[in-house]
Amino acid sequence: MKNRPVNFKPPYPAWELELPSNHWYVQCQVGLQFASGQRDDSLFRLLARFLSSAKGLLHIERAGHIDVQGAYNDIAIAYWDNDESMGKWLGEEATELREIIQSKSGFWYEALAAPRSHFEVSSSTPVADWGIFRHFDICEQHEHAYWGAMRDRISAAENDGLPGQLQTLRAIPVGKQSDTEISLPGNLCMIRTVQGYSAASSAERHAYRESLCSEYEQGVHYLQLNPIESRCLSARLLNDEHPALGRPDTETIAWFASLADLENWVHHHPTHKAIYAAAQCYASRFASGMQLLLSHEVAVVPHGKGRAFYQGCHPDTGLKRFLK
Repeated sequence: MKNRPVNFKPPYPAWELELPSNHWYVQCQVGLQFASGQRDDSLFRLLARFLSSAKGLLHIERAGHIDVQGAYNDIAIAYWDNDESMGKWLGEEATELREIIQSKSGFWYEALAAPRSHFEVSSSTPVADWGIFRHFDICEQHEHAYWGAMRDRISAAENDGLPGQLQTLRAIPVGKQSDTEISLPGNLCMIRTVQGYSAASSAERHAYRESLCSEYEQGVHYLQLNPIESRCLSARLLNDEHPALGRPDTETIAWFASLADLENWVHHHPTHKAIYAAAQCYASRFASGMQLLLSHEVAVVPHGKGRAFYQGCHPDTGLKRFLK
């Protein structure tokens, strides 16, 4: 049963993708971690070379951030056309790569694959040139701008579907954290949400900085500081390397214990209510001429289709704080 109110008409437009029913969302974040807080571009070029020859790779995007421990995480966000090719790269080339760089940086990856019934994408503008938006035709979206729209866009999530396997969330003591690949619990939920303002008008950029940006950052900081309460295992606030029209300047990649936990923050927590209100006001103000890119991908990962690995990384890195 859909959450969309009867006869509801969205107050502003949004867009999604024309995707085949058998399409899988396959993505892997591969990170280099530098305890000094300074990245090494030569090591990222090496990582990019290892990825560039991978069978099934669609493209990579580069983003990074300084984390809570002051380490710089230089991340290749890689998209693939199938899970098998990604798994082969992680098992072979990634293993060779981490042996080469182990004395120079930490190394980690967080990988996932989800069938069409388990993910959704959305964009505030028809010009979106990031993630899987790069590879499919865009079309107008009708299920947005109401509470519950995200679940309506994920077909397997109707009627409270896709409950999370991870029930109790507690930090793992440092000495007991895994040093091998971690298999993610069933129906862990990943969101990649991006903001692109470089190509927007000066009026839009000013409005974004003055209102929406601060609310958004406060929401992400809440998730970072309150993982147990929010059931958000990891939230990275990233800066993107090559902002342009249709591409992000900043983004957040976050992992929630389940889609319901993401919804709980979205629907009920004051920090996201403030984001939602600011975004609604912003979209209504600039209406169909809006140039600011507000876009996201949400994927619920079936059991056996998510994995993570951390080598030479500090204990607060990504999912290793809570999973082993």
